[in-house]
Parts: sequence; structure tokens; C-alpha cells
Amino acid sequence: MFPTLRNQAVAVLLVVALIPLFTAEGALAQSVGPRQRLVALQQQNALQQQQSAVQAALQETNSLLQSAFQSNSLLQQGGVPIPLNFQRQENALQIALQQTNALLQASFRQNSALSQTALQQLNTLQTALQQTMTVQSAMPIQNGQLTTFQVQTLTQEQISLMGLLTSQPPPFPRGMSRK
Repeated sequence: MFPTLRNQAVAVLLVVALIPLFTAEGALAQSVGPRQRLVALQQQNALQQQQSAVQAALQETNSLLQSAFQSNSLLQQGGVPIPLNFQRQENALQIALQQTNALLQASFRQNSALSQTALQQLNTLQTALQQTMTVQSAMPIQNGQLTTFQVQTLTQEQISLMGLLTSQPPPFPRGMSRK
């Protein structure tokens, strides 16, 4: 039948009492969305910076290899070797390591796939840096020419760094696209 005036009053009071709860829940839901977008944007930014740093390390590796080939060629022709600048490549690898650590921190607990990728890339970059330092310390001092093994080691670093750039990063949270 028809609700009484008293039942209507109770219903209105109930609705009025519940409005703050629904409003708070709605505000919380709205604040989660922007927070997730902010986290995803921070992760995207960290990934872009990391990829730029890896690209710079690859360019320095390419430059070092090119200088090594030129130096070896000049020595074979009786010329003066080109001084090899390992420091620039080491610095670029250090920066790539720092940016990869920043990526790991940005993705930690929010994106386990991206964190896993960052950990794998840290391992690759640390190996590359260690190989560079080994090549540099084993370089013959008397004539500045790299051995075939040293050139192969630097070439392997080059391939590893290219692999970091060509691998696809894991997906970001839904609704966020990579640019």
C-alpha cells in the first residue's frame, strides 16, 4: 500500500544520512584513478629516460668500437694508433645503470613486470660495464691495439645494449598508452 508520512520521513532521513558515505566513496574512487594515471606516467617517464641512457651507452660503445677498428687498421699500416676513450663509454654505462635503478624504483610494487624487466636490464648493464673495465685493463699498453677477443667482447656489449633497446617493455596499467 501507500507509505505513511512517517515511513517517508524515515526514508528521507536514511538517504540524507547515507549521502556522505556515497560521496566519500565516490571521491575515493575518483582519487584512485588519477593516482594510477600519475604512477603510470611516472613509470613511462622513467622508462623513456632509461631507454635514452641505454641508447647513449650504445652510441658510446659504437664509437669505441669504431675507434678500435680504425686504430687497429692504422697500426697494421704502420701508423699511429688512435687513443681509445673507454671513460666516455664507462660514464654512459654508469648513467644507464642509474636510470635503470630509477626505473626499478618507479615501478617497484606497482608494476611487477616492469620491475622484472628493469632487474634484467640492470644485470645486462652491469655485465657490460664489467666487460668494458676488463677490456680496458687488459689492453696492451705498448701499442694500443685491441686483441680479437677484446673486440669481440665490445661487440658482444654492443649486441646486448641493442637488445635492451629492441625488447618491448611490459604493458602499463589499462587506460595508459606508451608514447
